Order: sequence, then C-alpha cells, then structure tokens
Amino acid sequence: MPDYKIEGATDAQNAFLHDIASKFSVTDAHLGELAHEVHTYLTNGLVSDTEPKGLPSRVSYIKSTISNDIRAAKKHSSMALGLTISTSTHRMKLASIKFAPGAPDIINKQVFHIRDNVDSAATLCEEAAVHVAQFINTHEIKEHVPLGVTIDLPLEEKSKCGGRVAEDSRTCAGFLRNVDIAQGVDAALLRLHLPVRVTATTNCVISSMVAAQHHFPSTSAALILNHGINAAYYEAPQKIAKIANAALGASSTRVAINTELARFGENSSVVQPTMWDHRIDRESTNTGFHVFEKLVADKYLGEIVRNLITDFMDAQLIFARDTDVTTFSEPYTFFTSYMSIMEDTSSDLHDVGGLLQAGFNVQASHVDRQIVRALCHIVSMRAAKLVGAAVAGIVKKASEARDDQEPVVVSISGQLTEMNQPYVECTIKTTKRVARTLDLSEPVFNVLGEDGYTVGAALSSFSK
Repeated sequence: MPDYKIEGATDAQNAFLHDIASKFSVTDAHLGELAHEVHTYLTNGLVSDTEPKGLPSRVSYIKSTISNDIRAAKKHSSMALGLTISTSTHRMKLASIKFAPGAPDIINKQVFHIRDNVDSAATLCEEAAVHVAQFINTHEIKEHVPLGVTIDLPLEEKSKCGGRVAEDSRTCAGFLRNVDIAQGVDAALLRLHLPVRVTATTNCVISSMVAAQHHFPSTSAALILNHGINAAYYEAPQKIAKIANAALGASSTRVAINTELARFGENSSVVQPTMWDHRIDRESTNTGFHVFEKLVADKYLGEIVRNLITDFMDAQLIFARDTDVTTFSEPYTFFTSYMSIMEDTSSDLHDVGGLLQAGFNVQASHVDRQIVRALCHIVSMRAAKLVGAAVAGIVKKASEARDDQEPVVVSISGQLTEMNQPYVECTIKTTKRVARTLDLSEPVFNVLGEDGYTVGAALSSFSK
C-alpha cells in the first residue's frame, strides 16, 4: 500500500487518511481471486441466464470475422450510417462512414439531445427517425444506406438486425423493456419515407469492439469505461450451451458476447465493498445490484470521494471551521472529472485549490489540498486495479476461445480514457500483471478514446 503520509498534516489527519487507504487497498492475491471469479461467472453465464454466480453473457450475431466484412466493403464505394441511443446521457449520436477504393474513409458525426418528455418506445423511435432525417439532409445523403443501431441497454438478439431490450434490464425505463429497437426505428423510418433501413442492432460494447477491429482487426475483447462499465469478447459458439440459434451454434466462427460486467459482484465471495461503497449502494436507485460498477465506474467515483471528504469534515480534519461547505453536502456534486486533480504536481497544488474554490467556494490550505488529492488517488487506483483484474479474467476467457496462442488484443474506450489517464494506465498494468499469474500471454491494449460506438454501429451494418 502506498504511503499517503502528508507533510505538515496533524497526526489525526494522517491516521484518518491511512485508515481510509488501508480499507481501499487491494492485494495481488485478491486481484487474482477476482480474475478467477470473473472467469467463472463468464463460464456459468454461457450455460444459463439464471445462474446465480454467472454474468448474463448475452450472445450477439456479430462475428469475429466482421473485420473481413469491413475490408470487403472498402473494396468498392459504399456508405453506412450508425445511430447510438444513449439512455444514460439522454443523447443520440449519428455517424456516416463512406468508403471509396484508394481514398481515406470519410466520417461525419452529429449529436442530438433526447427530449425530456419521451415516455414511450414509439416516441423514442420516432425521435430517432427525425434525427436520421436531419442528419441525411445536413450531409446531403441521397442514396439508400444501411443503418446500424447501438444502444446502452442489454439486448436479447434474435437476428443480426433484431434485438429486444432484455426483460431483466435494471437501468432502463419500464416502457423500453422487451421492445425490439430495430423494428421500432425501422417502422419510424418508413413512415418518414427515408432511404434508410436498419441492418444491425447491437449493445454499445459490441459496437465499440467492432470500431476497434476497423483499426486493429485482431481485436478480440473490448472494455468501456464510461458513465457505467461493460466488456465484450469473442467466444466459440460450441462453448455456449444456451445458444438458441442452430445455425449460429454450428458456426466455426467466434461470436461476440456482451458480458454485462457491471452486474458482476452480485452474489460474489470476492468483491469487498467498503462502508462508503455500501452507503452509495444503499442510497442508489438500484440497491443491491450492479455492485462492481459502483466501485469502479465514472458515475460513482466522484461520489465516493465526496463521501470521504465529508467524513473528514465531520471529524473536523479538513477545511477551516468557518468554511461554508454546503455544496459538499449535496450528493454527486464532486464530479468524477474533478479527479484529474490528482495529477497536479505543482508545489502549491494550484489546480486542486482552484477547483475547490470554483466548484465549492472553499479556500483550502495546502494540507487540505493534499488530502483531497490523496483521496482522489486512493479511490481511482483501487477502481483501476479491480477493473484490471476483471479484464484479466475476460482475457483468459477470450484466450480459451481461440485456436492459436496469439496474445489477446483488447480495446479500451469511454470518457474515462480522456479524463483520467492514470486510471487507464493502472488498469492496463494490472491486467498484464494478473495475466502473468494466470499463465497467459501478455495482452495487447489499444486505447481508442471517448466514443467509437456510433462508427462501430455503422460498421456493424456490413456484417455478413
């Protein structure tokens, strides 16, 4: 465990900080156990959706050979559209990708906000069609084009272009459960007489893996570090006992699996939440669920830090006694993006002080600034190590699905890749370290940045 002792702090301040650091510390042995349990959960999830110690492991119709399909599309002039429906950020994103032999890819993107009064699946699909119309008019698209749709909800895929939102989805509005998104969007497009048809439907983590394959064809696993967390990998159909489609099950080509990694931790004997994690879970809208996600995802990291700061405040170990700390008392006011202050290495921690002044109207002493920075580092590094261990378990599963001994290539995308690079670096380092203990070849990582889903959705439309 790193030594977080702060020069100039009181013994009480250092003791409290040390106690927090010890509770957030994770050993290499614990990380190895976590990787093993993730692997077990993935294996069990391929047998049944109802395994108590299993992840949903939802089967997609996207195959590992999609990189060949994309290469084939690039041999002649072709175009596709991608639509991302993000229910967590209330946005839709559209992208077009155009191929022409011997020419660079042409990509256009546009972002739209989902109206607040959307209260039915039909209304959501109609809004998507309106935005598609706006996009093709803006970019003067006249020809008939395929549309790949991706959404940040779990899908039960019944075909390449048909997938219903899973009944057991815990993060979506009730009116979206069991809705066939492709069917709804396609019907809305027809009503507007648009030259666009849905040809593929995926979860965002699958489309991010497809986007990675456009640049790195051998990619066989993907990690999303966003408002939430998720991962995908390619599995051998013969190892998926629950697979329903006979043709897909008989295929010799690996198929994409949406692991729903956020749900890891439920019924876990390895995940060890602290009292602060339990507090956040208790006060959340889905208490008892998505346990792992609440330890590691963008949505929660800043709130964990805020809770630690308020405990320091309650112990009167931070900030002057007459400081107005009203804003700190409001939940989710310490945004995860603020945690980038842990990279401040200036002698007076200017960035930390500036943030506390601008965001919370708090004049912080140099010791206060060091405490806040240390808390950000403690929370962030624990999260990164836990994610790294989980990815090691996924790498092991992806490696077992391959016929060769080549290293597993993993893509990482999402907003945390840009707002918290130390987190990403620690995740990669931890995965490689744990992978060695599992006797795996060292995985290869490619960090793609914030948003590859929409282009990945467009590319998915080329899938055979």
